[in-house]
Amino acid sequence: MTTIAHPTSLLDGLNEDQQKAVVTTEGPVLVVAGPGSGKTRVLTHRIAFLIQERGIRPESILAVTFTNKAAREMKDRIARLIGDGAADGLVMGTFHALGVRFLRQNPGVVADRLNLLPNFLIYDTADQLELAKRSVVAIGLDPKQLAPRRVLSRISAAKSLLVGPDEFGREVETYDDEVIARVYREYERALRSANAVDFDDLLALPIRLFDEAPAVLERYQDRFQYLMVDEYQDTNRVQYVLVSALAMKHRNLFVVGDPDQSIYAWRQADIRNILDFEKDYLDATRIHLELNYRSTGRIVDAADRVIRENTQRIDRRLRTPNEEGVPLIVRELADGQHEAQFVVNEIRRAVKTHGRSADDFAVMYRTTAQSRVLEEAFRTSDIAYRIVGGVRFYERKEVKDVLAVLRLLHNPADNLSLERVIDNFPLGRGIGPKALDAIRDWSSQHRRFLIDGFLALVPGPHADEPAPALSGQARAAASKLGTVLATLREQVGSLALAELFDAIVERTGYQATFDHDSEEEMQRWANLLELRADLERYDLVEPAEALATYLEQVALIADVDSLPDGSAGQVTLITLHSAKGLEFPIVFITGVEEGLLPISRAVEAEFSDPLPLEEERRLFYVGITRAQKVLYLTYAANRMSYGRYQSGVASRFLAAIPQENVRASTRSANRSQNGAGSPRLQDRARGTLGSRLTWESEPPSREAAPPPRAAVEHVPGQRVFHAKFGEGVIAEVNARHGDPELAVDFARHGRKRLLASLANLDVVE
Repeated sequence: MTTIAHPTSLLDGLNEDQQKAVVTTEGPVLVVAGPGSGKTRVLTHRIAFLIQERGIRPESILAVTFTNKAAREMKDRIARLIGDGAADGLVMGTFHALGVRFLRQNPGVVADRLNLLPNFLIYDTADQLELAKRSVVAIGLDPKQLAPRRVLSRISAAKSLLVGPDEFGREVETYDDEVIARVYREYERALRSANAVDFDDLLALPIRLFDEAPAVLERYQDRFQYLMVDEYQDTNRVQYVLVSALAMKHRNLFVVGDPDQSIYAWRQADIRNILDFEKDYLDATRIHLELNYRSTGRIVDAADRVIRENTQRIDRRLRTPNEEGVPLIVRELADGQHEAQFVVNEIRRAVKTHGRSADDFAVMYRTTAQSRVLEEAFRTSDIAYRIVGGVRFYERKEVKDVLAVLRLLHNPADNLSLERVIDNFPLGRGIGPKALDAIRDWSSQHRRFLIDGFLALVPGPHADEPAPALSGQARAAASKLGTVLATLREQVGSLALAELFDAIVERTGYQATFDHDSEEEMQRWANLLELRADLERYDLVEPAEALATYLEQVALIADVDSLPDGSAGQVTLITLHSAKGLEFPIVFITGVEEGLLPISRAVEAEFSDPLPLEEERRLFYVGITRAQKVLYLTYAANRMSYGRYQSGVASRFLAAIPQENVRASTRSANRSQNGAGSPRLQDRARGTLGSRLTWESEPPSREAAPPPRAAVEHVPGQRVFHAKFGEGVIAEVNARHGDPELAVDFARHGRKRLLASLANLDVVE
């Protein structure tokens, strides 16, 4: 039974600024919340306060989050505060989920004004790319010359500014713009033909709905008296317009965010939305949450010093009541492989020596390309790990294949899914390009869906009706496919989703395509069994609604939404962009060097446009503030890029970190021994960092941190790692004037004789 809190207890445990944010319920409010400052706690306590103390009906409250995971966590917290069921009717979810709600709840108006039927599908990123590729081909161009991903980015940017294809076409200034405009028109035509929307439509179409039907907007304005928006710094223009429209009547708009954590400009996020909030609402109340409860004093101070060099921000001082903690560990490694091995060794050392769990650690990086070397090092170690931002579960081929059938059964206009079934299922064999073109021509001539061409070939009482002109093997194959799809369509709404899954894999012959003697094939089949388990969760949903509900949830889920707390005993490998909103006891930020962090394009544009460089600094700031106890910052003297090694220089961002917060080391002796890198790199790095950062020989020795690399006694049989030669085993140790000479047998380079003081070997435990 849930314990219901007394109203006054809703403020217990909150600091003065947090309390002010909770009880300031009327009018526009801007909460500038630094990382780890308890903004989620403020949001949940404020919702509970409105319901329990102010007597506001839950259905009058709208709370917008940026991830489904955040919404689930907030709902759970609210239930613990005021009791299960007390917040029933509260609308809470992501912007995209909110957009779906508006479109689904107004089917008649949406169909009449937006030409969108109620069973519309939401195309995921892969679907959008495929559609963009087909649109490029449709206008007579080569996708190899006009990259679909770039086209899609331009279209997304236009939609985020509420610019449709016609308006885009009227404003073209270059030939490239004119080509994009043509593809944009074809892309939109194909979307509507498939009765589908993309992610940007989920935001833009509700605005069109409100413009076309003002009464619909007024109904939502009347209902939602209190609006709350989390991560307001990450909103784009269309989200800003949507929120402003909904809040126009009651003006009780409560936004929480931090300009210093605005890192999604590449997704059209507009930092001006939060910076100009007080210009939009002159009577707004501003509240600062500056106390960081997550990180140690040294980490908080380092983050604060770094971000103060930005100009696009709301000035405030990040502070913490926590202990000072250990210094940040800055480490220079010879190359990317050495960096990866260093990370693995430090984690292994901390797990074995200090009893740390693997899920205490996160390894972060600026670009996904950096993950390859890291994953290689982890794969050959005994440490469990997971990569966030790799191939999503729902984007794995076998999962998408079965989902394609489910989507086609839900929306017969979805030609992308039908063609995927033809290409990847045994039923599609015998249906060649000519046969498919003939069915396309038939469907176009008769103004029917493509799937209807297959259904028209099914033997039965309607066999005398017009059908595509096919013969021989093609007709037999198309008829068989149509028969199976017709049978499955009849079972939708009567079978539970898991039972429908069973029918699909059996009737289509898909299950028989998996080789039970192949480990890889069985892993793919295991993914499908996981999909079936996922479908079983919808057994309690009305069968008539289950399929639509499931497909909508799948389309809206994100990588971070599926990341379990603690990462299930695994080290988390994650990009800095994906790490936002997460926290870990020990964090490694790798590749902290010029060209990576900040990224090269921001450096190149520094003098013409300083804003990208400021966003890179914010990204570094976000990474720093994910760490609770220990923070490693590593960079490489050399890094493989485009097939060749390039010299690296420590990132300029390190220069802002005070000397007293850092212990750093370089490996110049190692480089002089193996010839990798410039011998002046240490001087170049010092020049970048200035006198504020003192270079020392080793990382710090503090109890809370993984132990430093002390002087190691090398013995025969010991496994070691060398920056140039890789892993090896010490065969001999010979005394030589106090500096042992080591004979090491390397797996790839044979036996090498090295002086211990110069070899700088890492022990592989």
